[in-house]
Amino acid sequence: MTLTTEKGQSMDGKDTALTMRLAMREVRECAYRALMTKGASNSEAQAAARQVLFAELHHGTGLQSLAAWLHDGTWLLGAFPYTRIDTPSGKSYRVDPAAPCHALVHGVLLVDVASTGVGSEVLCSPMRHDTHLLDEALLNAAISSGHTVVHRSAGAENRTTFATPQGDLGTGFSAAGQGAPHTAPEELENSRFYTANEPPQGEFSLSTEAQRTARRLELAHGGILVDAAIWAELRTIAAGYLVADK
Repeated sequence: MTLTTEKGQSMDGKDTALTMRLAMREVRECAYRALMTKGASNSEAQAAARQVLFAELHHGTGLQSLAAWLHDGTWLLGAFPYTRIDTPSGKSYRVDPAAPCHALVHGVLLVDVASTGVGSEVLCSPMRHDTHLLDEALLNAAISSGHTVVHRSAGAENRTTFATPQGDLGTGFSAAGQGAPHTAPEELENSRFYTANEPPQGEFSLSTEAQRTARRLELAHGGILVDAAIWAELRTIAAGYLVADK
């Protein structure tokens, strides 16, 4: 695909950014190649590229979030420091708060560890909800584990994203004062991933598997509209990953 649309004007007369219409394959492949240039392994880059594609398909945030991480991010990191504590409800994995976490590098790992059973949890440095880079990992973990998998942040807002085994994805805010395991992280600068039998209570915007499938089919035929400047930047980075001729 790769069609270009010209800069236009919005309803208030302001110029809108130059955009491009791309096939899903182009988005996924460009993300994969760009991540490989930053030291990701083949399997890591494939998983992270799926995260980027999901966020771009359903929220329009995947490519912008990838570009932001590529400026300073790297996959070439040392050992991931954490401690494991056995609690009455399960295993608690507490990542050193000085170790920065990012959805593309650590998201799948953290979610998978947290979804090993009801009562399991992972506490780590804060990870953003609004990029939606964790959504795909949460859904995969919920479907494979058969339990609801939750990402909740500390603070008064109780920002939360959760996925259920039925394929429902909720984004919004948990109600305060819920009992275990639906509690917020104790430290204000933490994210908490955990597994539960039921979704948390609160105010959430929900999407179903059927709705996302319909959206995917629509964009498979019509293409994904993306910011041309961000796409050009990612293409330049991705060009650094060279594939040998067969």
